[in-house]
Amino acid sequence: MKKWITNNLGLKILALLVSVGLWIIAININDPVSENTYTVNVSLQNAGVLSSAGKYFEVKDNSDRIKVVIRGTRTALSQFNQADIVATADLSKITEDNLVPIDLSTTKQSDKIEGIRSESQYVKLALEDVRRLQMPIEVKVLNDPQDGYILGSTQTSQNVVIISGPESIINQVESAAVEIDVSGATTDVKISLPIHLYSKGDDIIDTTKVNMSVQEISTTASILQKAVVPLIAIPQGTPTQGYVLNGIIEGLPTEITIAGKSNIVSKIPYIDISESLDVNDIYQNTSYEININDYLPDGVSMVGNVGNNGILDISVGVDKESERTIVLDPEAIQVIGVPEGYSATVSDLEDDVEVPVSGLKSLLDTVDESKLVPVINVDKYLSNNGLTIEKGHIDIPLDITLPDNVRLSREVKVRITVTEE
Repeated sequence: MKKWITNNLGLKILALLVSVGLWIIAININDPVSENTYTVNVSLQNAGVLSSAGKYFEVKDNSDRIKVVIRGTRTALSQFNQADIVATADLSKITEDNLVPIDLSTTKQSDKIEGIRSESQYVKLALEDVRRLQMPIEVKVLNDPQDGYILGSTQTSQNVVIISGPESIINQVESAAVEIDVSGATTDVKISLPIHLYSKGDDIIDTTKVNMSVQEISTTASILQKAVVPLIAIPQGTPTQGYVLNGIIEGLPTEITIAGKSNIVSKIPYIDISESLDVNDIYQNTSYEININDYLPDGVSMVGNVGNNGILDISVGVDKESERTIVLDPEAIQVIGVPEGYSATVSDLEDDVEVPVSGLKSLLDTVDESKLVPVINVDKYLSNNGLTIEKGHIDIPLDITLPDNVRLSREVKVRITVTEE
């Protein structure tokens, strides 16, 4: 047996090699080796390493999308697809040149794949410092409410936003705001709105690369109804004896425009600030500083520039009082209020009745005696003094209706004669 094996050994070895070669040739003919090229995305791993270092990164030149060549038999490649290629780049291995090595592997047919390669060996990154900024959130109001209404206040569910991102972008941020449109509104506008970042030129900044602590906030714009109402200011009290108001009030607008909720404004006929004009014991022109806001109901405000933010400087005029004696015909005096069963007449119809009156000279000069109606009210006199009617003579004060700001200087009594009927 041994002799048979060793006999012609060289020829036998040659025959074996030829057989193997023929087998390889046969395989290559029937299942040849070839290459396929695939385009794959590189998965970036350990990105937290850079963010922890306060760095923002971007992939340059689309270097995270590479072409990968797979070499293998036709049979192996036919069972292989792009999803079977794993391309990763570990960002913790970034070089000083901001290059990250790419690792290639397959998840399928790895024992039948003869080779895997790519001309792209690195992912190229651009690094930038990360900046963090806290910004107040403003409200930009667009357009106007319906005529007769104005914008009141604006409110947001959150008043600050924290932004972070590449320093080159964050450095451009001048403000953060939401935009609310109140066009034609007659009631409050409430809506959820996105927060925009604005540059110094008020252009909206692209926030694709920016992280924001909140993206949208609830925003409310209060809409108020306007109304024009009279402003009433009647001096209260009496100046020092011998002085009288001259009727001049300076610095007082006749009306003001107010705004508030419709159910409140519709119930306000006027604004009365009279209680602030206390003229008791004044003897010269006197100024009063009055804040109209103190007289407005809760939820109501003034519209427009009235005074100094609603504070008026009002001057009330005072002049020295003048006197004049009015002469009345006794026959013109009316006797009224005579109790039943009695009659009364003015006792002396021959002598004129002199009535001293006081007031502004300009007003006294306008008093026309012929148009005055002097009256003696018997019942009023008796009631005020707790008296009962008796026949005989009674001296009763004369009542005269005088023009505004003209008064009797002293009481004038007229004697009447009472008789039984």
